[in-house]
Amino acid sequence: MKVYEIRESFFAQAGYETMAKISQNQLAKLFQRLATSYTAGIDLRTAYRRETETGSPTYRQKSNSIYKGLGQGKELAEAMADTEGYFPDLAISVVKAGERGGRLDEAFKRLFQHYRNLVEFRNKFLNAIAWPAFELVFAIMIVGLLMVICDWLFSALGRQKFDWFWMGSTVGNVIAYFVLVIIGFASLTGIVIGTTRGWFGTIPMSIAMRIPLIGKTIECLALSRFAWTMSMAENAGMGAIANMKLSLRATENFFYKRLAPQICSQLRDGKEFGVAMRSTQAFPEDLLIYVENGETAGELAETMDRCSHEFQERAETNLKAMGTIGFVLMMLFVAGMVLLIVLFAMSQYVNIINDMANGKF
Repeated sequence: MKVYEIRESFFAQAGYETMAKISQNQLAKLFQRLATSYTAGIDLRTAYRRETETGSPTYRQKSNSIYKGLGQGKELAEAMADTEGYFPDLAISVVKAGERGGRLDEAFKRLFQHYRNLVEFRNKFLNAIAWPAFELVFAIMIVGLLMVICDWLFSALGRQKFDWFWMGSTVGNVIAYFVLVIIGFASLTGIVIGTTRGWFGTIPMSIAMRIPLIGKTIECLALSRFAWTMSMAENAGMGAIANMKLSLRATENFFYKRLAPQICSQLRDGKEFGVAMRSTQAFPEDLLIYVENGETAGELAETMDRCSHEFQERAETNLKAMGTIGFVLMMLFVAGMVLLIVLFAMSQYVNIINDMANGKF
């Protein structure tokens, strides 16, 4: 086992990844430049020397590490893996398959297209929820302002202040409110990140993948990467076990990556991909049919390439639907908060009127 594979295994078992990670936008631009340079006949070390002169300090540092690694005779995939989590598994896996098969230019182009599409869909999704997200933040601020106004009004009328969070003062209650909001958002973010990285085991991801639309989107994105990498590895002439390890790692999904020992054990016993994968009961039937048909016809690379495009199209369709649904849900949430604020204000107004009518002021 190579040094970078041991290091990668250590990080996976420890349950965490390094914090510094290259962005999808940077990945798209990087592989576009590498594809152009490589097609023009510029060697990788020269191309990477240029990368050491641009970008953020972290990017330049990682690029310099890769540049030195290439100078020491390492392959690009190995040098990328030596950056300890800066590059995603998918990029490393596809570059490695491209190097093994002598199709590195195609690997660069496919990676550029893949990350460009991800950036475009992320931007579309964020644009779809930008306005309702602004409304959500505005509603949260209004609730905090309402707490201050109510306390001021109650003090002006000689009434006892409403101790919202048992802090004993207006400032304390407002601070407690915003702290709770921040904790809520941070907890939700932590749950999402931890689920995708396997911090909590397989159960949370298994539950997430059963949620309508969201689960299918997660599944399609992961299996599109799986099929794509398997096609590249097959074209590269890699062995079955190495192919499967690369393909599962490329899913970037702990739910599938954990299956590597089980599937590879059966591959060592001489079983085919389809049989080994079916025994896990973790893959959808349509993917298994693609694998089995490809093996039967002796065209696994071509079949998995078509499979990757199909799952990518499904994921794109689901992402569009999620953007629309996210917009609607955000609007409903904001509307619910505004309604609660109005109802509370009306109830306090009625109480004040009743107190005035009863001569309590």
